[in-house]
Amino acid sequence: MKYFFFIFCCCFSFGSMAQNMYQERALKNISYLIRDSILLEQIKIDDQGISIYASSENKKKDIAELLITWDDVPIFLTHVVKENKKNITTEKIIRERQNVHQNFSLVEKEKPTSLKGVRIVLDPGHFAHNFKTAILERKFIKIHKKETGTKKDIEFFESDLAWKTAIILAKRLENKGAEVLITRKKGKSALGYSFLKWKNKLFKKELQKDLENKSINQEQYNWYLQKATDKDIYRYMNKKDLIERAQKINSFRPQLTINIHYNASGSSLNSEGYFSPTASNYCMAFVGGGFMKGELNSKEARLHFLRLLLSNDLEQSIHFSDEIIKAHTEIIKVPHIPNKNNLFYLNKNSVYTNIEGVYCRNLALTRMVQGVICFGESLLQDNINEAVLLSQKNYKESKIKTSNRVKLVVDAYEQGILNYIEN
Repeated sequence: MKYFFFIFCCCFSFGSMAQNMYQERALKNISYLIRDSILLEQIKIDDQGISIYASSENKKKDIAELLITWDDVPIFLTHVVKENKKNITTEKIIRERQNVHQNFSLVEKEKPTSLKGVRIVLDPGHFAHNFKTAILERKFIKIHKKETGTKKDIEFFESDLAWKTAIILAKRLENKGAEVLITRKKGKSALGYSFLKWKNKLFKKELQKDLENKSINQEQYNWYLQKATDKDIYRYMNKKDLIERAQKINSFRPQLTINIHYNASGSSLNSEGYFSPTASNYCMAFVGGGFMKGELNSKEARLHFLRLLLSNDLEQSIHFSDEIIKAHTEIIKVPHIPNKNNLFYLNKNSVYTNIEGVYCRNLALTRMVQGVICFGESLLQDNINEAVLLSQKNYKESKIKTSNRVKLVVDAYEQGILNYIEN
């Protein structure tokens, strides 16, 4: 009888603790995850647990795609995060109850206390291997010398800056004991090819695969073969690249992931192919969340949503990104984006986290990548001063010759990582 009472008390205690922790987390995170309130028509949170529905009509009929009680959250997260299973159902969760010991260490990611042995992914954005491909990506800077007062026009591209940042940062982190994965090589996508080589070697094969698995229909297949421009084919490849990046990252099971990007103001090209520089400059970071209308239409998206809602990924990602942004403002002397701004993608497509410079946004990688993530945008490349400085090759480290501004961005990321671990 004593043993029964002890077991009953332990189970009751765990149940109460699980309900309190996961329910409080879900109620807090839902405000970060939902950008369009219409998505609430596919979710129900109550004292029993959380239900998610394939459509608003299914919610009206109370036909839940997945019902997760608060006690069963560790089982769900174990399947989705640890085992990467996408065919999870309510019935499978119930069957797993007797097999899974309720151990929070299975699903609650603990913050590392030192860099030694920490697995870190550095994901340098984009993949243009030359300026021509960067124009196709629309991720380049070209400013006329009359605007900058320099002897030559300013020309460089983001994928090159991001890759150099990743290489230098990786070497520093490895020297401090971290295990580092870089998602792509110089001038190549995560798929292992440059755009031109992928287009010539794999494009038609990938189209055929997508037709066979019904990702595209015959009409779309024919259009890509007969009418698609290089820009269209690049966009098609880019989707494949992002999926490959996410798979590489999740297979590595990192404790920290940084998506390295350099921002731009979004000004238009003039008739001669030049951007006008801007006087503005700011940094920002994105984490998961900010789902909009239509972005819970697939089961895969709904599973990502539930992981962000119920795990501590989002909370830790916000904390991590906060440290990255603080380090940027202190080291490279670029302010975070003002809380009140006129950027469409922040005001319409994102959710402010109440941490300066950090926003929830449902980007492909902030959604698909598991664990703690910071999608960094270090500065505006087309800022008139930054453009001049970034075009210079006045710094060398790890056999990489680049701009001293890139060195300072590396400094900021390195210090932000250390601050996150130490605080």
